[in-house]
Amino acid sequence: MDCPKCAHQQTDTVKCASCGIYFAKFAQQQALIASRSGAAHDELPDSGFGWSALALTAILSAALAWYVLRGRATSPATPALPASAASGAAQTGAAPPAPSAPSAPSAPSAPSAAGSFPHALRGLEAQLAKTFPARNAIETARNATVFIKTGWGMGSGFIIDADCHVITNRHVVETDGARVANTVVSSAEMRARIAVIEQQLRANIGQQLQLRRSLAGQPGTNLQVIEIDDRIQAMKEELADLPARVNHAISEKVEGSSRSGFTAMVVDGTEFSSLHAQYADNRDLAIFQLPADHCPHLEPGSSGTLAQGERLYTIGNPSGLAYSVTSGVFSGDRGAGHERFLQTDAPINPGNSGGPLIRENGEVVGINTLVLQGAQGIGFAIPIEAVYQEFLQLRAPRH
Repeated sequence: MDCPKCAHQQTDTVKCASCGIYFAKFAQQQALIASRSGAAHDELPDSGFGWSALALTAILSAALAWYVLRGRATSPATPALPASAASGAAQTGAAPPAPSAPSAPSAPSAPSAAGSFPHALRGLEAQLAKTFPARNAIETARNATVFIKTGWGMGSGFIIDADCHVITNRHVVETDGARVANTVVSSAEMRARIAVIEQQLRANIGQQLQLRRSLAGQPGTNLQVIEIDDRIQAMKEELADLPARVNHAISEKVEGSSRSGFTAMVVDGTEFSSLHAQYADNRDLAIFQLPADHCPHLEPGSSGTLAQGERLYTIGNPSGLAYSVTSGVFSGDRGAGHERFLQTDAPINPGNSGGPLIRENGEVVGINTLVLQGAQGIGFAIPIEAVYQEFLQLRAPRH
């Protein structure tokens, strides 16, 4: 099994040989953390009855966080391809258009991210240039990056043209609850977490059986014995279908959130809600359009011209820290065609998925997508060229 804390692989299901945690205690701690964060549940009784309800809340939160940044335990030379999108996906657009961001008066032109000729700023671009004036190409790219919030997670995206089309990962804005649930529950990390909960349930059942035996033959304990029997039966039922319950809970959470769409926020806090996305057929990509005009946007670069060791930057919202910039270098190309990825050691953390991987001049060369599980400094981005192959409504750049 994989340790739910450090991902160390081992056969021992009691204690991690790498970080030293006891799996059962770790699961209890995660459940209590989830309870303090405001998740709806019953108080944990001394008997252990209802413990699995808390654990299910904890594992649901952990599962959805994992899905937003899906680490893959694969060879660095051949990273696994994100699951391809189903055909016939929903079309782009925010149903009935929300009021667009107020257009600011034309502002003085500013240097563009990729060094193109200055132009008079209008619409959302002028608004952001006024409230968050860019002092370099990276800050110019920041103004074209969006923070995405769904009912079950968060991620990043970036505006790719003046018509306000936004690119992100499909798994950031996924609305297929069954697809998300099946992906999560089948992962090694989630199976390990479920195994820990199952182990604790068995221990709780054992404690209740021992308590029942200690009450055998004692006068006036019939009602207490009946209550213990009810607890044991309930925990046995929970143990019997725990993976199915986790699957159902994840599916319901995602499906419920998808009906109202998701929200995208730009750097000055302006929000666009009730958004829906179109999915790519072959890559972990999605596109949607902001109900605004004259958006700041990133200029696409050529990922094929990247040199190993070239400085790269990521802009995103790691762990909710909005518009954080991190940097690293281009480590190399991995795979080819629909399986081609850009490898980088620029940190890609939960909340960064879907954000841009950019050069020092502000050109976007990739979409931050996944990390190698159990390793540090190994992240992968989908080349920017894939966006124009998947979404034909965009105008392909000329290099």
